[in-house]
Amino acid sequence: MRKEIFRLRQTLGRVLVAFIALLAIGKINASSEPRFVDFDGQPTAIDSFLSADRWLVVMIWSHTCVICAREMAGQSQMHERNQSKSISVLGISLDGREGLFEAWAFAEEREVRFPNLVGEPHAVAEFFKEQTGRQLQGTPTFMIYSPGGILTAVQVGPVPPAAIEAFVARQNKQG
Repeated sequence: MRKEIFRLRQTLGRVLVAFIALLAIGKINASSEPRFVDFDGQPTAIDSFLSADRWLVVMIWSHTCVICAREMAGQSQMHERNQSKSISVLGISLDGREGLFEAWAFAEEREVRFPNLVGEPHAVAEFFKEQTGRQLQGTPTFMIYSPGGILTAVQVGPVPPAAIEAFVARQNKQG
């Protein structure tokens, strides 16, 4: 019971910080509005997650996506398993400002340990099109960047973490 109360207090504290940050972001001129924010409402660039020596798996998701809910645990475990190796996971929720709390709660409930960003649906779709030249078809969608930030693979739908790890291992052997 005490543990639950402690977690609830932590959750409420994070919600308050995110709410205050969202209020501040709402005052930014639309022309300078950031594309993505973290769960604290801080503008964050995707580029800051790309690395010269690590693979980056980007999972585009939504808190209303049933398949995303099933995929989160495995992706989180893969992220933790590979922290000292060469694979990181980054989530991008297309729930937007209005869904920031729901996106955060979705990730919290599933004890997701990889970083997540939130963007408006049109901004996420625009990002995906810029990266792939294709229209975003749904969630989950996975994008895999090789070290140095080169988009190497795209998959719509669920992808088992073992398949991602095997793909990275094959690419590393070929490279």
